[in-house]
Amino acid sequence: MSVAICLGVDTHERPPMRWARDHWHDWGRTEPGLLVVSDLLDLPRRLGQTAPEGRDAVLAALARTAEHDVGAVSVITWLLVPGAVNLARQLADLSPDIDALVAGQLWLTARFYRGDPPRRVAATLLARTRREVMADLGVGDAALRRDRIWASAVPMGTVPEAPDLDTGPDPERELAELLEDAAVTGALTREDRALLLDVAREAARLNVPARRGRGGLMTPSVAELVAEDYEASARTVRRRTARAVAGLEAFRRSTP
Repeated sequence: MSVAICLGVDTHERPPMRWARDHWHDWGRTEPGLLVVSDLLDLPRRLGQTAPEGRDAVLAALARTAEHDVGAVSVITWLLVPGAVNLARQLADLSPDIDALVAGQLWLTARFYRGDPPRRVAATLLARTRREVMADLGVGDAALRRDRIWASAVPMGTVPEAPDLDTGPDPERELAELLEDAAVTGALTREDRALLLDVAREAARLNVPARRGRGGLMTPSVAELVAEDYEASARTVRRRTARAVAGLEAFRRSTP
């Protein structure tokens, strides 16, 4: 499956692109910088003839538009498909699902981009996507930072692995007991305890490879699914999960 298909922007008839074309002039009334073309489909060609500062201005305007209309995220990702395809090709040996991982992380990165920095926007979004995908796959400095915390916090091994009932204790039960102990002492809030259990269960249900960051708990698809139940953004879920894991690691260190 290609990056563009995963993003839903492989053809102009897919719903995200139809929505964007239908609302292009509405967006332009709020962000006049978008009206460098009258038809959205002419935008890639126009940006190819535009100086870097002009391309940055359009992408930044789309990011501001995405704050009130998430459909603009699809336009950003559509424009960045060539770079995302190249990124997926570079990382292809890390996962058979690399197209989906790159697409999902690019969407999240674009969704929460707020124009910082205001220069080299495309390169910034792709670099952040690369960093997060590599971290989720357990590669690079970010992954090392994540995995040090997770490996220390959860001594029983990888949470997503299905337990073998004949060969030892149930990992989910062990995790629940560890989290309960941490909550009782105040190292975790009850809300963070529940979140970690929900994230671990979704990671197990999706059979997320354990080699990804923090046993797969930081995988974008897991965060997206849990976010639906919590009525929160995937970014918020990932941030709260990271904070909870850090609290759990501190609790483990303080326990004899």
